[in-house]
Amino acid sequence: MNVLHITPYMHPSAGGPPVVVEQLCLGQARLGWGARCITTAQLCDDDGRELQRALRTHIDVTVLPVDRPRLLGSSSRAEAAIGAGVRDADIVHLHTLWHPLNGIARQAAKAHGKPYVLMPHGMLDPYSLGVRAFRKRAYLALVENHTLRHATRVLFTTELEETLARRMLPWLGPATILPLGAQTPPAGTMIDALQQFLNAYPQTRGRRCLLFLARLHPKKGLERILDILPEVIRAVPGAMLVAAGAGEAEYVAKLKARTAELRLTDDVLFTGQVQGALKWGAFASAEAFLLPSHQENFAIAVAEAMHLSIPVIISDKVNIWPTIEAAKAGFVVPEAGMAAGLLAAMLDVLSRPEAARQMGRNGRAAAQAHFTWAAAARASIACYEAVLAERQSLEGAVA
Repeated sequence: MNVLHITPYMHPSAGGPPVVVEQLCLGQARLGWGARCITTAQLCDDDGRELQRALRTHIDVTVLPVDRPRLLGSSSRAEAAIGAGVRDADIVHLHTLWHPLNGIARQAAKAHGKPYVLMPHGMLDPYSLGVRAFRKRAYLALVENHTLRHATRVLFTTELEETLARRMLPWLGPATILPLGAQTPPAGTMIDALQQFLNAYPQTRGRRCLLFLARLHPKKGLERILDILPEVIRAVPGAMLVAAGAGEAEYVAKLKARTAELRLTDDVLFTGQVQGALKWGAFASAEAFLLPSHQENFAIAVAEAMHLSIPVIISDKVNIWPTIEAAKAGFVVPEAGMAAGLLAAMLDVLSRPEAARQMGRNGRAAAQAHFTWAAAARASIACYEAVLAERQSLEGAVA
């Protein structure tokens, strides 16, 4: 059986969705399915050839140059590629919303009689729908309303994500919960990764590092950490924040200006995006992982920290918070009273090392039980097989 994944972007700077698509393709292929991806060069500095070359070392992917199909009436150069891909697939898996690829894929699926599932990646959350709300309402009415209504399944990563989405769109059809996974470094490599990180960023040597690893974007809550960091450092001399991630230049400049205003230049390290050994080294340097986000449908980096036995401090807007709270894997800070709660959680982790280590152990056990890519691949295939069985049964009844 063959699945075609369609997503607007696979560039690493897009955050979680490219990781999900890549890991599902890998896991599904291991389970005997043909898994292929069609994407675009969105966010790339070139026409996508470099990204395609990098991805094709391990998954079957086609990266299309970015074009801008008109909303009504015109064709896109993506139509031929998507049409051929849909024709050869048994089922189509759409990722994210608010992009013309969805409309093209929906039409191709209809033309070739193929079912599709849709994974919104948090884009139906009230917070997300409130950003550029007028534009999204218009596009929903014209295009994505049809895409969502004709999906055989909407795939959510948590029950909370589904609940929030149905609060906004109660007419959504059948859904499946598909918990995601987390990558872990090769066994025995963390010490070397830590050394590489310390060599690359010697200012972290001897410091008590708190790690924020995510896109630098207003919804991620990094400013919340910066605002209370002076109090943390006064209470725990030697503490510092490692902010690992990339973002739009204007917003990054704003963050750095705020850091200077708070006199934290020597206490906050902006690494930019880190990958490979440097990423794992950043985790290895951390006494806690921080993500006081305004909205997250899953947060893969939080699950990665849990797999690495690092206590996590998150807001209650990160939708895997019930698992973290139940496992006692760190602190879930309520949105109400965020500043005081975040400060108390950070000080607790830094002042009670044995308790922090126990939180890390708890988190590792919970992540191994709930957040693995192998389980995500199995669950996705079970969903596809259920959809295909329903389609076959329906066709048999009609015949």
